[in-house]
Amino acid sequence: MTKAIFVKKMFNDIAKKYDLLNDVLSLGTHRIWKTMVVNEAMKSSPGRVLDCATGTGDIAFLLEQKGCKDVTAIDFSEVMIECAKSRANKKNSKATFFTADITDLPFEKNFFDSTTVSFGVRNIEDLSKGLKELSRVSKSLFILEFGQPQNKLFATFYFNLLKLYVPILGLISGRKDAYEYLIASSERFPSAGDFIELMKKNSNHSIFKYKPIFGGMAYLYSSHGALK
Repeated sequence: MTKAIFVKKMFNDIAKKYDLLNDVLSLGTHRIWKTMVVNEAMKSSPGRVLDCATGTGDIAFLLEQKGCKDVTAIDFSEVMIECAKSRANKKNSKATFFTADITDLPFEKNFFDSTTVSFGVRNIEDLSKGLKELSRVSKSLFILEFGQPQNKLFATFYFNLLKLYVPILGLISGRKDAYEYLIASSERFPSAGDFIELMKKNSNHSIFKYKPIFGGMAYLYSSHGALK
């Protein structure tokens, strides 16, 4: 089974309990982090924004709340998109939701002023291709992703603590393996300067920066500016 097939099935299976599981795993802090990435993306008052790996639509709805009038949101998981559309109807959201693959985005170059990705890039099978596509379709890119805390002792404690959650999350979701994968992928995924180097190698942008959140439990990356 390829990574793409595994990831799609995993998120389809846990989609209807995804929001509850995120709250349990992060103790609600993921909502604060998502607000941070939206605030960064909205600093330039973008007219048209794409949210990738939208899940059940959290970032898309926050973008609308912050004043963006034209929000498009995509996800690899069809069931996630169904959940997002259901939430959109209840919220009277004008955002457009549909299923699409980050490695093959159906948009023209620089179609969006900004693109956001929240906790989705580490699940891309071909990360280089995905990063190229994200920078191709957007003038600026904002990525929120889990990583490794910069303090080694804290990192060890943090990941050991997360692993204690796995039986609980497995009981709630019915997919223990999903959360074993999500935690393991966070522990291994390149973060901080290493991820910035990957962005630089696979981007149409010229300016890159990052900042750690909660000591490096997550990182907020951004890029913008066309290459000369």
